[in-house]
Amino acid sequence: MPVESPAFETKVQRMLKVTERLIDASEQRQMHLLHDHPWDAPVDKPFLMKRERISIYGTPYWDLASEEEIRRLSIEEIVTWWSGFVGLEQLVSEYYMRLVNLRKFRTLPRLETYLKHFVKEEIVHTLVFLKAMDYYGSEMYEVPEFVRSLFDDNASTGEYPLMAVYLTMMVEWLADIQQHLDTDADYVHVLAKSVVHAHWREEMRHIKFGQNVILALADTDQDFIDKARQFTPVFLRQVVDQGVTNIECFDRVGFKHPAFADKEALLEAVIGSPHRQALNRELVRPMMRYFVTSGIYVPQYHALWAEQGFEADIQEALAGDDDASQYA
Repeated sequence: MPVESPAFETKVQRMLKVTERLIDASEQRQMHLLHDHPWDAPVDKPFLMKRERISIYGTPYWDLASEEEIRRLSIEEIVTWWSGFVGLEQLVSEYYMRLVNLRKFRTLPRLETYLKHFVKEEIVHTLVFLKAMDYYGSEMYEVPEFVRSLFDDNASTGEYPLMAVYLTMMVEWLADIQQHLDTDADYVHVLAKSVVHAHWREEMRHIKFGQNVILALADTDQDFIDKARQFTPVFLRQVVDQGVTNIECFDRVGFKHPAFADKEALLEAVIGSPHRQALNRELVRPMMRYFVTSGIYVPQYHALWAEQGFEADIQEALAGDDDASQYA
C-alpha cells in the first residue's frame, strides 16, 4: 500500500486519535509509588500466584513438594517476572527517551508527548517492583539475555523505529497477560494483586500504543514487515517458554526431594506438560488475532508458525472476524 494513499492517512489519523486518548488517560491517572498499594498489609505465609499457574502444577513434581515449598515457589516465580520487568522497563525508558531526544517521531509530535508519559510510568513501575520484592523478602534475579539484548540489533530501517516499538509491545503484552492470569485468585496476597493489577492497567495503555503504531506505520518500512513476519513465531515461542519459570527459583526454594536436582528433567516436565500447554494457549490467544489482522502473519510463513507450536492458535484466529478496528 503506498504510504501516500487515503487508506494510509486514515490509519494514521486513527492512530493519532488513540494516542490522544492514551495521553488523556495518563494525565488523569498514573501509578503512585507510595499511595497506590497497601504496603502496610501484614505478610503471613502469602501465596503470590494462583496455585494452578505455579510451574510444577500438573506435573509429578507437585506431589513431591511440601506445601511450604510450593508457597515459596509462588513467591519466587512472581519475583522472577518482576525482575524481568525491572530490566525491560529500565531499558525501555532509556531507549524511548533517546528516541524523544533525537526527534525520531518529529513528524508525529503527539507520539513524542505520549512517549514521555510512557517513560515516566515505566520508571515508577521499576521502583514499585523493587519495593515489592523487598517487601516479600526476595531480591532481583538476573535479567534474561533476550531482554538485555532486546534493543541491541533493531536499528531502524525506515523513517520510524518500528522494530523497537514492536519488540517492546510483544514482550509487555505477553508478560502482562501472564501476570494478570497468575494473580487471579482470592487467596493471592493483597499487595501482589494490587501491584500486578495497577501495572497491568498502565501497561495495557503502552501495549495499545504499540499495536496502533504498527498498524498505522508498518507500510512505511517493508524491511521491518519482512523481518517481523519471519522472526515473530520463533521469538514468541522463546518468550512463552522462558516465562514459565527460572531455574534459579528452584535453587532459592531449596526443594528437599532429590528429584528436583535433575534440572533438565524438571524443565522438560514443566514446559511439556499438557497443563502448561493449555495455559500457553490461553496466554497467546489474544495476541494471535492481532498478528493476523496486522499482517504480521501471512500464509507464506504458516509452516513456521506450525513448527513453533502455534498451528491451532493461528487457525482459530484465522477463523475469527478480521477486524483491526478492535485495536483502535
